[in-house]
Amino acid sequence: MEEENTSDKNDKKNNKNEKKIRKHILDVFKNKDLVVFSNYLYYLSYFLYFIVIILLTVLYWKTHLGQDAKFQTYIQVLMAATIIMTVYSVYLQQVTFRETANYNQLNNFDSNFKELLDDTLKFFIDNPEMNYYYEELFYNTSDYKEEDRNKNLETQFSFIILSRVSNIIYSFYIYGNKFTEKNDRIQQSEATLKNILDSFFNSKIFVAQWNSYKQGLATEITKQYIKDNFNK
Repeated sequence: MEEENTSDKNDKKNNKNEKKIRKHILDVFKNKDLVVFSNYLYYLSYFLYFIVIILLTVLYWKTHLGQDAKFQTYIQVLMAATIIMTVYSVYLQQVTFRETANYNQLNNFDSNFKELLDDTLKFFIDNPEMNYYYEELFYNTSDYKEEDRNKNLETQFSFIILSRVSNIIYSFYIYGNKFTEKNDRIQQSEATLKNILDSFFNSKIFVAQWNSYKQGLATEITKQYIKDNFNK
């Protein structure tokens, strides 16, 4: 029984090691490792081109070996391998360039979304006299007097919020359908944004600021998005 248990443990350990090895091999073809691999392949193909030229120049033209059928076959195989490697390396470089561009776009999207949340909270922390606006934005309570409002700060901060929102909406519109691998992540972020804006558009102050922003600063994409989702 002990030997069987030991054997089972060893099998499980070997399976884990095999999975780790497979994962490591797959990681070579991801992200920056793929860039390194494609570059090595690209330079190796040029090195093979150089070898072919040397062999053709030195051996084919200057010795009788160039007339040997086997030698000609080797040269043809080497040239074919070189061409295949060159094509594949170019393909990998295109893939890595596209993935890098997508990765950077997603990072920009995440950065815009984080700035919206962080800057909103930081503004109210730094300006406690604006808590009435915070209560109205997030809790939809309007317990304040008109004379206690700071309308200049309301406008300035509302326009900052709407500018951040506009950048995020643009990201949804331009990039949202391109990242099949990250689609769930974008959909979750968009759902969060809709929840936030749904609360904000229940604020009469924010609605008034949106109407002002819409007249001169909002893009057509932002206007359409707000109209479709919030009827504003």
